[in-house]
Amino acid sequence: MHEKQRLSMLYLLRRGHAKNRKQVAELLGVHRTTIGHWLSSYETDGLEKLLERRYPPGRMPALTQEQRDTLRAELQKPQGFRSYTETKQYIADTFGVDMKYKAVYALVHDKWKAKLKVPRKSHIKKR
Repeated sequence: MHEKQRLSMLYLLRRGHAKNRKQVAELLGVHRTTIGHWLSSYETDGLEKLLERRYPPGRMPALTQEQRDTLRAELQKPQGFRSYTETKQYIADTFGVDMKYKAVYALVHDKWKAKLKVPRKSHIKKR
C-alpha cells in the first residue's frame, strides 16, 4: 500500500495536482511529516530506495514455513488431532518447539480455520 502512495506522491507533485507537502498529505491520507520523510528518502537514495518494501519489526514466528506446511498437512489427514493440547504436543515432539496453548489455538483455529477431528454424539432420533 505504501509503495503506491509513494508513487502517487511523486505523481501529484510532478503533475501539479498538489503544490506542497500538506496538500499531498491530505490527498493521500497521511501526515505531512510522512511526506517529508518520503521526499528526503527519494532525494538522498533515489526511486529504488523510496519504493523498497519495509517490514515492521516484530517477533519471528515460532514455526518455520516448512514446519507450518507439515502441521497443516497433518491437520488435513482424516485422523487429524483431537485437541489443541494434542496438537501442541505434536509440535513439541516433531519440531522441538514449545508453543503456548493459546498460540496453537490462534494458529490452528483462528488463522487457518482448521477443525479438530472430534467425534460428536448424535441424537438418538437422528438415526
